[in-house]
Amino acid sequence: MFRIISLLTLFLIVGFQSDAQHKEQVIDSIIQSAVKNNQFEGTILLADKGNVVYHNSFGYTDKNKLNLVDNSAHFSIAFITKMFTAIIIMRFVEEGKINLTDNLKTLLPTLEIPNSNSISVHHLLLHISGLPNENDQIYTVPSNPTSFVNETIKNNFNALGEFNYANIDFVLLGLIIEKYDSMTWENSVKNRILDKLGMNETGFLKKGNYPKNFAYSFSYDTEEMRRTDPLFNIENYYAAGCMYSTASDLLLLDQAMYDDLFISKTSKELMFTSYPKYNYSGYSVWTYNYPFAKSQPKIMERRGGILGANSVLIRMIETNKTIIILSNNNKFNPDSFGNTQGLKEALMIEMDKSN
Repeated sequence: MFRIISLLTLFLIVGFQSDAQHKEQVIDSIIQSAVKNNQFEGTILLADKGNVVYHNSFGYTDKNKLNLVDNSAHFSIAFITKMFTAIIIMRFVEEGKINLTDNLKTLLPTLEIPNSNSISVHHLLLHISGLPNENDQIYTVPSNPTSFVNETIKNNFNALGEFNYANIDFVLLGLIIEKYDSMTWENSVKNRILDKLGMNETGFLKKGNYPKNFAYSFSYDTEEMRRTDPLFNIENYYAAGCMYSTASDLLLLDQAMYDDLFISKTSKELMFTSYPKYNYSGYSVWTYNYPFAKSQPKIMERRGGILGANSVLIRMIETNKTIIILSNNNKFNPDSFGNTQGLKEALMIEMDKSN
């Protein structure tokens, strides 16, 4: 009897190992296909309940293709930065420092912003403030957040309550953080998130000041030539898009979001609430049921893209599965939806299969 049980246990173990190996092979084949077809350069990390099931890197960090991207490479995470800003704002609400209904006139009275008495924190978090988009020229010279706001509000406004993805919304949230935390936005992010989670490989980019092992970004032109992206004043993105990180560090943030001690259940429910009329946006994230996978998993997604720096953090929040893709060229599209043969969505479908 004992021998029969032992054999059954052995068969089960072998079966689980075989399934895991097969799944890893399928995942690797999806990624290798994108790499071979010149559709991906960067780092990919997949995790199941926080346990890494795949982590590999491809391509080069430099123009001359001398330095390979490795798993510890630092990438510009572009607008994933907004998620850090939103988390602190939600913490402020928990602490009673501000309310989601507070308006800009009350919170930042020294800024002369049209309609500021009607624009609330809620509007900023959802990109429905009506505030305009900045001009690209704003990144050609060093600036500060107040100047960013003053220059941008010279442009044409949208209607309040109409979705418009504008960086000024999160620049203003950064200024709110500075005022009500009595420190710079960068220090607030560091003290409240990075240090607490041990995210030692995450920080803030500034032109001329990049971390070691940094994956510089590249863009392919119409003739399929890989060209170095210009180095601009990325620090001007501020609380909207100036951060860098690694895949391993972003996994720490992902897993912390399951802990109610880091951000409360109430705050997460507010942050992840999906508004279909605003392109399924939540507070700095997109939340939706992915229709092209068998179980239609509930996804919380944060994307980022500036020139060739294109990244995505995908959280299957009901099964605690994670997909982190950090790319340093424009061949990877973090904003795809419905392209089930593309890298991002093929991985989403495959990760869903083991539910």
